[in-house]
Amino acid sequence: MRPYPEEVLRAIQSGIVTHFAPEIESNYGKAQFAFSMILFGVIQRDYDTAVPDLVDANKALRDLLASAATALAALDRDDARAARDAIAALPPPATALRLSALRSEHEALRVAVCTLTPLVEPAADVPELAPLTSVREQLFTWLSADAKRRIFPILTA
Repeated sequence: MRPYPEEVLRAIQSGIVTHFAPEIESNYGKAQFAFSMILFGVIQRDYDTAVPDLVDANKALRDLLASAATALAALDRDDARAARDAIAALPPPATALRLSALRSEHEALRVAVCTLTPLVEPAADVPELAPLTSVREQLFTWLSADAKRRIFPILTA
């Protein structure tokens, strides 16, 4: 029987605690050991919802990019055409529910978002980019929520 990845992580963590922890004598070593155990918790956190989380995130990014493509259609600029082409060239949604397939799709979507940055960032201040103002707000809201969801307090203090 092949163990699930989260079971392997727990087994590694248990083995480290059982075999290495008793050998650590310095306070510094103990603190570093405790921190590494916390990192194991970070790895395991939300592991069981990784697939639905990525499915939802990918759908949200695709919706944002579709709105961006619509807004970009109103702009007659080389950079806007390049951004539209980048969005149009995106691969289709992943059909497999494998983390690797969903992460690959997610990375491609984020790259497309990055191509929009030179247009979206100044949209609130440049009248010519006004069609992207709504996309800018939606994108910043999504990115902020994504960043907050990924925060792990001990790593950001």
